[in-house]
Amino acid sequence: MDELRPLIADRPLPERQKIEEAFEFARDAHAGVNRKSGEPYITHPVAVAVILAKLGMDSDSLMAGLLHDTVEDVEAVTFAGIESLFGHDVRRIVEGETKVSKLSKQGSQAAQVSDTGRDVQAENLRQMLVAMTADIRIIVVKLADRLHNMRTLGSMKPEKQARIARETMEIFAPLAHRLGIGQIKWELEDLSFRYLNPDAYEYLSTRLRTRQDEREALIAEAVAQLSAGLDDDLELHEWVSDIDISGRSKHLWSIHSKMQKEGKGLEQIFDLLAIRVILRPRDLTVPPGTDEKRRERAEETREKRICYHTVSVVHSMWTPLPGRFKDYVAVPKPNGYQSLHTTVISQSGQPIEVQIRSLRMHEVAEYGVAAHWMYKQGAGLAQKDRESWLAQMRELQNEINDASDYLDAVKSDILSQRVRVFTPKGLAVSLPAGSTPVDFAYHIHSRIGETTVGARVNGSIVPLAHHLGNGDMVEIVTSKNGRPSKDWLNFAVTRSARAKIRHHFRTEEREAALERGHELLERYLRKRQLPVRQLMRTKLLEDATNRLLGSRNPDDLYLALHAGKLTPSVVGRVLAPSLAQEQASPLPSRRAPVPRAPEPGGVYVEGFTTSTKLSHCCKPIRGDQIMGYLTRGRGVSIHRIDCPNMIRLLAEEPERCVAASWEAGMAGTTIVELDVVAPDRRGLLADVLSVLTQQKVSPLKVEAGVRADDTAHIELRLAVSGNTELETIRGALAGVEGVSAVVRLGRGKRTGG
Repeated sequence: MDELRPLIADRPLPERQKIEEAFEFARDAHAGVNRKSGEPYITHPVAVAVILAKLGMDSDSLMAGLLHDTVEDVEAVTFAGIESLFGHDVRRIVEGETKVSKLSKQGSQAAQVSDTGRDVQAENLRQMLVAMTADIRIIVVKLADRLHNMRTLGSMKPEKQARIARETMEIFAPLAHRLGIGQIKWELEDLSFRYLNPDAYEYLSTRLRTRQDEREALIAEAVAQLSAGLDDDLELHEWVSDIDISGRSKHLWSIHSKMQKEGKGLEQIFDLLAIRVILRPRDLTVPPGTDEKRRERAEETREKRICYHTVSVVHSMWTPLPGRFKDYVAVPKPNGYQSLHTTVISQSGQPIEVQIRSLRMHEVAEYGVAAHWMYKQGAGLAQKDRESWLAQMRELQNEINDASDYLDAVKSDILSQRVRVFTPKGLAVSLPAGSTPVDFAYHIHSRIGETTVGARVNGSIVPLAHHLGNGDMVEIVTSKNGRPSKDWLNFAVTRSARAKIRHHFRTEEREAALERGHELLERYLRKRQLPVRQLMRTKLLEDATNRLLGSRNPDDLYLALHAGKLTPSVVGRVLAPSLAQEQASPLPSRRAPVPRAPEPGGVYVEGFTTSTKLSHCCKPIRGDQIMGYLTRGRGVSIHRIDCPNMIRLLAEEPERCVAASWEAGMAGTTIVELDVVAPDRRGLLADVLSVLTQQKVSPLKVEAGVRADDTAHIELRLAVSGNTELETIRGALAGVEGVSAVVRLGRGKRTGG
């Protein structure tokens, strides 16, 4: 307790007494027990409480840190006993820690056994994360527990060191980052780096040590110069009561990651030398009767002004490097971090990074969520962000059954690096790094995502695969005829967006399958000259579905017909028992034409009852001259008569080629894709969209790009009624200034009927 007592000296006496009681309780509970390092076990909970005290956590958290292993390790200690002595909140935190600890130990034991064991470990990690969301203090106490365990990891076996370090790097360091506790995040990363990549760790630390004296001398010189410069600024001293200027060393994992990401050597990393300026504003004088919220806003505004004034002083002393100024004061990081970063060339000629922040900003940066207990108030947007992602972890628990998938989703959607972007109205949106306008659109609302046809970032049209950056202003262009593209799955990052895109296509495919199953049955009954309306009444279809599939939902019947699990003839014999005496042929057969009324849509193949499918090679649409090819087991494939494949099939297998025509009464549309090619120029896209408006066509998708030869390609997805309308549109587009070609591409797809 010798290290802990000075840290709690300014707390109220009753709280200090309860913390002392918790220490004595834990000391007695762990009496005679040693850690693997040989130290008395009580040193661990005391070290955890010291870490929590340095973070400024509340006294309940400190007591929980001292008691967190007692229930698990001592049979006589119960949660009820903890509550009776130390209160409900302490019990809740200790109970959460005990559950987390048990899960972690079970998982680590299982992981050493088999792949199944690793699945158990994944499940335990999931339960651990969910348990920690019940009270955010459970997470903070667990982080302190993990930090001390990482500091003493040297006594473990190498394989256990690697497993714990990997788990720390993937789960606990990102958790500390999301909570804004930089102090713990950096140390966890460096300790994990030491065990996961010892060679790189040793190489980097050795390189840094060799010139440490030189760097420290440069920093000391720069600190002295900056201190003198700020002391001479009279305005600054009117606003602040104290300025703390210190040198700081960049953390090893941060340096290593930057070298790997940017492909740079150590000598090319500009911010190895860094100075931190922490400004303590003077007390603000406000008119009597000013409400607390207004006072807080005034204090925050003044803090920002002081930071901006200070950076102007720094830039007047030293030359700033272009492109190396980062404003996290106006645009905080998603975890609440606020600071101004600027890299300057000092008088010694060395680049130095200067970080400028207020004392409040510094404590939020170092202690994150713990600053909430320091200030006894919410943390504004950062607090809302934390509540949001904690809720998101709970939602993922309900949505995802597989433990490994859950962990992947948590890592990618919640614990990954973040970017903060803005809506046109200035609302901030936090997304995983690498997110695209598609992720942004689905984050705002599913309907916006589903009707997206384009995007503007900072006022400029960008491809939907464009990676968003911090501070981007994103505007989504929608159309009532817009719909998702399967291509989006190639670049959408968030699990939520990808799941909604997949759901859209599953729904669309199901609807298409239902329509096709209905069409197959109706066509079969018409060929048999049977009363379609009478036989396809709901009651008869329900009875037939029940008899054939054990269900009373006709949708199941249509899906089975589409999938080939049932044939129309089998269903027809159930609906019309008079057909039972007829011999149904399982294969398509050529027959004499049967007079019939035109069907409402599709393709008519002379003398065949089998299904038809528009070929992907030539994409025929209504108005094209077509022929059919009788495939082996997949119905009739419909081609344009000038299709190279059709010409070849006519020469090689003329007996399988059949006459085909578009059925009368066609009311549906066909999806076509066009590529408008032209030299890049200002206003080209606007001219193309204007032509479509004149043609009364709303594009389902618009994607524009410029190739290396400065040729612009504008890809359009359109719904057209047939070849006549398509050629009219192509002709109009060809008349746009500079357009050299309007190429038809992509797959034709039937819609409507």
